[in-house]
Amino acid sequence: MAFLELNCQRRNAGVTQPVREDAFLIALQLRGANDFDLYADGRAVPPRDFDAGAVAIFDLRMNLTTDLRDPFHAVNFYIPHRALLALGDDGDVPRHIQELRHTVGSTVYDPVVRDLLLAMRPALANPRAASELFIDYLALALSIHLAGSYGNVAQLPRQWGGGLAPWQERRAKELIEANLDGSLTLETLALSCSLSKRHFTRAFRQSTGMAPHQWLQHRRIDRAMQLLAKTAIPLSDIAFECGFADQSHFTRAFSRIAGVTPNAWRRTKLT
Repeated sequence: MAFLELNCQRRNAGVTQPVREDAFLIALQLRGANDFDLYADGRAVPPRDFDAGAVAIFDLRMNLTTDLRDPFHAVNFYIPHRALLALGDDGDVPRHIQELRHTVGSTVYDPVVRDLLLAMRPALANPRAASELFIDYLALALSIHLAGSYGNVAQLPRQWGGGLAPWQERRAKELIEANLDGSLTLETLALSCSLSKRHFTRAFRQSTGMAPHQWLQHRRIDRAMQLLAKTAIPLSDIAFECGFADQSHFTRAFSRIAGVTPNAWRRTKLT
């Protein structure tokens, strides 16, 4: 699975080359782009309603080409068919899912897809500031929503709603604490607890009140507060020590959670 933001400001970008893969491409239009020709398996398909905020689903198993005349700007989510099948490993989605229901050349308005893809934009703009847990969380949420809303699944089965066992919660928190740099993946956390990614995410939230990536961010801030209160280490060094991309990223994250900047918070501890 992958996310990509494409932004072309010029007109008449030309004809795209087909990409034949066993995968789907989900595209959120950030600006309207209706002046283009679309061909699916050699057949002309009139594009409809590619307006800002619309979501298009493309089946990359088809031979798709476009002749682009309008400028375009979109956030894309690439999901292999095998990733949809993998959701069935723990019974979340039937193993026989084959399609994401859609009409070639048309769009839908889906606020869940829109909001999840918009939430990904800051990470795409500054990958160094994004944690793997956050990206994994968005990819999982999108996959489950797409399977439930557009796959051949009437309703996702109701899952066990309990939290983590004490040993699982302890193990997950220890792993996060040891990897404040954000390199830890959701898959690694889930495997350490012998759970699927979806079950782990739900159980972790049930036990802690937070998603894994939110817990990671709060632990980073807690560690930063310790350093701010007990040392004279410069903010840039604290940012690095606590896994932030740079001092600016650290200041934004700290202010969002603590309500004040790191410098202001440190001054209150020195008075």
